[in-house]
Amino acid sequence: MPSAHRLVAAAVALAAALAPAVPKPGYYHPSSVQAGATTRVIMGGDAVWGVQGAWVSGGGVKVTRIVPVPGFPRAAGRTERPFVRTWLYDLLEDKLPTDKRHRKLPPEATIKETDWEECAWWFFLDALDNLELQIVARDLYTPESYPQDTPALNKLLILDVEVDADAKPGRRDIFLYDNASMSAPHPFYITKEPHVCEPFFVFPPRDKHIPLPHVLHLPPDLKPHPLPVHLDGQIWPGEVDGYTLRLEEGQQLVCSLLGRELCPYLGDAVPGYFNPVLRLYDSRGKEVAFADDFYYLPDPVLTYKVPEDGFYILKVHDNLFRGGPNFVYSVFCRDARTDRPLYAPRDRAFACYPQPASFVPPKAAPGRIVRKGSIDIPGRVDRHTFTVKEPGTWHFELYARREGSPLDGVLQLYGPMGDLPLSVAPLLATWDDAPGRLFVEKNVGSDDLPIIKKFMLYEGSIPQAECDPSGTFTFETPGTYCVTVADQPGLGGEHYDYTLVIAPAEPSFEVFALESACLVRDGTARFTACVLRKDGFAGDIAFDSTDDYEVSGGFSGDEREVDVSISFGEKMKWTGLTNLQLTASGELPSGKTLTVRVTPTDPAEQAFAYSHLLPARGFTFGVAEAPTREKFKHAGPHLTPVKTQHSGGKSCISCHDKKKAKSHNKGKACNECHQDKE
Repeated sequence: MPSAHRLVAAAVALAAALAPAVPKPGYYHPSSVQAGATTRVIMGGDAVWGVQGAWVSGGGVKVTRIVPVPGFPRAAGRTERPFVRTWLYDLLEDKLPTDKRHRKLPPEATIKETDWEECAWWFFLDALDNLELQIVARDLYTPESYPQDTPALNKLLILDVEVDADAKPGRRDIFLYDNASMSAPHPFYITKEPHVCEPFFVFPPRDKHIPLPHVLHLPPDLKPHPLPVHLDGQIWPGEVDGYTLRLEEGQQLVCSLLGRELCPYLGDAVPGYFNPVLRLYDSRGKEVAFADDFYYLPDPVLTYKVPEDGFYILKVHDNLFRGGPNFVYSVFCRDARTDRPLYAPRDRAFACYPQPASFVPPKAAPGRIVRKGSIDIPGRVDRHTFTVKEPGTWHFELYARREGSPLDGVLQLYGPMGDLPLSVAPLLATWDDAPGRLFVEKNVGSDDLPIIKKFMLYEGSIPQAECDPSGTFTFETPGTYCVTVADQPGLGGEHYDYTLVIAPAEPSFEVFALESACLVRDGTARFTACVLRKDGFAGDIAFDSTDDYEVSGGFSGDEREVDVSISFGEKMKWTGLTNLQLTASGELPSGKTLTVRVTPTDPAEQAFAYSHLLPARGFTFGVAEAPTREKFKHAGPHLTPVKTQHSGGKSCISCHDKKKAKSHNKGKACNECHQDKE
């Protein structure tokens, strides 16, 4: 019955709405901090106001405090926002005596319910630090309907990140957790060099109390910065950030930018990722260096041999002048004579597109041919011959992008060769980009509601791996055959390495975890996994247990997606983070058992329309200390926004001083006004 269908659909929607929301960080700014310092980091995302704590992988880094930023109201009247602006500038200009920093509110008779909204931060401005004042100011001077103000990014947290002086530099992962789940890992870098971070917001002149756009086109930061230095910023639409560098004659300037490496996919931008540009200007305003893409990676690396001492301006912008809160970047400026020289593509590729834990470089084995080579000259074509002794199906696969090479490979199969030269040998097959698509069936309704059953499409198990070709061919005639390897656009160079694997085809499978970070509660963690069956594999697949944990769940029949639980029992003696390598096994038609590593991934959206499985560097499990809330409780008066009502039903807008019991205009005490919510 249609009514029954509607009831079931409504029940499904209600269950989805009531399901615990996993914290979804969209960006961290800055995303790199210096060892030995405590840095305030802004996180923008969704479902984060219930966050209980945060972890950073590796040693020597901890998050000591988390401050939720309230959602600032948009008052309908013309009184409240000018009042806050005036008070804000009084604080900035230090015109108020220290003992009278708290402004007196207007007489209650002038405050109308339609004109005033309670906001903890608005009425405790003198208790805010400089970063928090910048957040208030950005809200006051930002148009309400700005198109980049996406709901998925506008919930803010401030994290105090403390880094030991001897913390190892390099990439880490940062995780948020609440009482039910963990967020996906987000890149976070520790450096030994000093940092310069652009202000979160630059206050407009006092006399311009009108809404301004996000971007104030200001001159570059004119304070000269010597090398080495990290420059951290955030690009808004149309914005060009500028920094002044103090350079010396003979320096080999290298400026390498992390942008897409920090946010690989953007769900609300086209083409779906930040594509930054670097420009260098001398003291006369002449552009002397420019950098866009670095090989196939969108994050640029600018190099310049400094001809003379002086001040130079380094500018950063998107190549299409797009922007938004998640267009964050960090530029490492250094002298290649004393610091590490120019990155190879492999160095950048592994940072930008991390290899999943399941990736194992192919090695020669019985029946498998492994050939390594390099297209070191543009236009070069490598030839690899092999012998087929009996009819059968063979599999061909090239590993290049997955190994950090810029090679955009293409394979061609010729033969049988006999005495024929390659130029006249029959061309049997050509393989270019791999489709790299994984279809997962999700049944979100019941069997009698097929319309609720849908397929989820994920593009590729590894970003950029679609450039690595693969294919199968059935040989009917024994003989000698040849496979050629070339770069599709005809490029080449010293970094264009590859590995070619030729082997008889055999059914196999890949297993993906659809989340790479799991919170352990009561000794148990749960996640969802899906399988990609290859070359006709149709057997059952089970997850493997060890002496340290037991895994339940597996694939049977034609199942593509299953729920998995992992139990640690009494052997779980740890708190914080730990990494595990899970495996899954299935029996092949030959009778052999195939065991594969489970690839931990996190779904990511690109450009409003595409879903990806972004591989993680490891499978991370977290155990929270108890209690967690008190550890991160903010000591100030603005932990969370509050909306208190007097017992008589009237808003206690004037009861902002918790130290003194105020009285309502009807004489009733308001001792409980502005109490922090737990």
